[in-house]
Amino acid sequence: MDPNNTPFNSPDLPVLLALREHVAVITLNRPGVHNAIDDESMTLLQRALDMIEERAEIRSVILTAAGERTFCAGGDIRYFAGLNSREECLEMSGRMQRILNRFYRGDRPVIAAINGQALGGGCEILTATHIRLAVPEARFAFRQAPNGIITGWGGGERLFAQIPRAAAFQLVLSGEAVDSNAALALGFINQVVPRESLMSRSLALAEAIAANSSGAVKAFLEMGTFHEPVGARWETDTFADLWMEPDFRNFIAKFRRD
Repeated sequence: MDPNNTPFNSPDLPVLLALREHVAVITLNRPGVHNAIDDESMTLLQRALDMIEERAEIRSVILTAAGERTFCAGGDIRYFAGLNSREECLEMSGRMQRILNRFYRGDRPVIAAINGQALGGGCEILTATHIRLAVPEARFAFRQAPNGIITGWGGGERLFAQIPRAAAFQLVLSGEAVDSNAALALGFINQVVPRESLMSRSLALAEAIAANSSGAVKAFLEMGTFHEPVGARWETDTFADLWMEPDFRNFIAKFRRD
């Protein structure tokens, strides 16, 4: 399969998609703004997932990002600054949650090849992947609480389901950054991989998974993500409530002034 045979082969697009024989590689491609997510990024992520889901031969997905500094800094604050009502916040939150649920609850394993720091919503995106490989220089920080908000893309609920509760509380309550080795110890990532080996190791792992029984892989994915999302609605509603509170509005205003 021609990896460039997709509508995503323009290097100027904010999301790129390359289709290999059994593996799809999705690349967040806004390194100039730390690969932050905006409206167009969401649209292209949806289209990429549509294309992957239409192709039975694609058995694994790798999610990575352009550049060497940042995997994803979460939502683009300039985009966020234009969402001035609770209803607009809820629409954006629900849309991104649906995208991440397609990653997390889909029938293809998603490997995160983490090329740099993941901040705020970038960490939420990681919770929607199944296996996480990171370069030694990567840093991880749930920056929501210091900014007067909580997780809005379903990442809080997923985080508490994935790692020990005390470790999750440490990450979300402090907002402090941890390095790759600390994230490994907390159970947030699976492996620390030299930068020069990140993609080759991710591809080798994706191909190894693709060589296994598709029925068994799908069953394990369902088993590992099977829990009732009892907190999802609460998380979304509280996120929207805090969006309209002075602490977060002041954070947005300060960003716009700077």
